[in-house]
Amino acid sequence: MTEPCAGCGLLVEGGIAGCRKLFEKLCARELDNPISYRVHRMMVDAYCLQHPDEYCASAKSFAAHFTGMCCAIEHKSHPNVLRRLQQWLSGKAAVEKPELPERRGELTLVEVYRQQDPVPEMLAVNRWAQSTWDAYSTLHPLARKWIEEAMERPASARRSPAAKGR
Repeated sequence: MTEPCAGCGLLVEGGIAGCRKLFEKLCARELDNPISYRVHRMMVDAYCLQHPDEYCASAKSFAAHFTGMCCAIEHKSHPNVLRRLQQWLSGKAAVEKPELPERRGELTLVEVYRQQDPVPEMLAVNRWAQSTWDAYSTLHPLARKWIEEAMERPASARRSPAAKGR
């Protein structure tokens, strides 16, 4: 039976379970037609932010997807920003999960799922991600604050085990 997904509102056979199946099929398609890491990351973050009960249950998981989306939209997924965010979140980052918006974007994964070619798919991911990011507009200052905190934190210098013994 077609019903709305509890996360994103997509009318799909099986509701949230059907939406998850579409997302899994979308990810599986990448094996045949890989898209860039930036685009893949935006796709995952958009899906998770639209389905926060399942994928953003903890404050840190929310912060990871939310700052990841901010990094993609506002920092063009700069590797240094992503690396510093990962280090920050792997540490003792003090984050509290805010109240999330009820509406989480006008577009859903079906925008991307309908595409069959890489370029239109990439453009659809960008539209979907922007729509999701826009839905969280009241929380944008929080994402920027978290990114600022991550960037201010001293970068951890990872050394190989062989280098540590020298």
